Amino acid sequence: MVDAILLILREVLEAALIITMLLAMSRKLSISFNWIVPALVLGVLSSWLLAHYAYAIADALDGTGQEWINALLYLSVILSFIIIGLIIAPLLFSASLQEKYLSFTDNSIKPHKTLLLVCSIFAVGLSLAREVAEIWIYLGGFLHQQDLLQSALTGGAIGLGIGMSLGVITYYLLVFISVRRFFIVLFVFLIFLCGGLSMQIARQLLQIGMLTSATPLWDSSTIVNEHSWLGELLYALIGYDSSPNAIQVIFYWIAIIPFLVALAWNWHRRNQASSTTSI
Repeated sequence: MVDAILLILREVLEAALIITMLLAMSRKLSISFNWIVPALVLGVLSSWLLAHYAYAIADALDGTGQEWINALLYLSVILSFIIIGLIIAPLLFSASLQEKYLSFTDNSIKPHKTLLLVCSIFAVGLSLAREVAEIWIYLGGFLHQQDLLQSALTGGAIGLGIGMSLGVITYYLLVFISVRRFFIVLFVFLIFLCGGLSMQIARQLLQIGMLTSATPLWDSSTIVNEHSWLGELLYALIGYDSSPNAIQVIFYWIAIIPFLVALAWNWHRRNQASSTTSI
């Protein structure tokens, strides 16, 4: 049962935090929560298809189909989050722009809201597809072991409940913080999440021999073991790897560069605006 709790919690926690962050973003920007329905439908249906055709996918492309599918899902989620990050980056520096974005009657932000909705749907849907498919496959392995199925379902329910509870608690904590602080938290979360997902892409490509790398750059397993409960939690949140190699670190920086460029650009624009106003 403990294994089921940890596995389901690990799979649920990342998706729960993603949903929590994006729902809180919608509330801060006065966007309807209706987008969550197609996102959940996309996620559940996609996860079932991935689980149902898992063996066919694994055998495709000379036995590398699963790795390519995982890499594609990771990449799609990263691109969705990068777009969201680029849109919200100005809110980190300009109080007046925050008010503009928060005014749902302002026609100038409708295109951005539409893009935010589309990216949110894909980010949640594809994250769920990846995570929930693992749950379907795990529980499916107990269908012919009735003596273990009950224990697995009970553990899964507990893990699901813990993950959802943490998501709800986080949501209400985010709702009550200021707009500026929330977007700072969201932006930092997106940076770490995209960096972690990009390392997973590198890991998938390394597994199928598309990339090669030397020995790990460091080993932090003595501080936080990747397979400990804390390591599992960090893996779910930021894609923690205790012994990354050079390729993984390169992928990490490639993923977070757009966020850093957006920060630098908007900081430069704010300084220019301040200089113009003072003159």
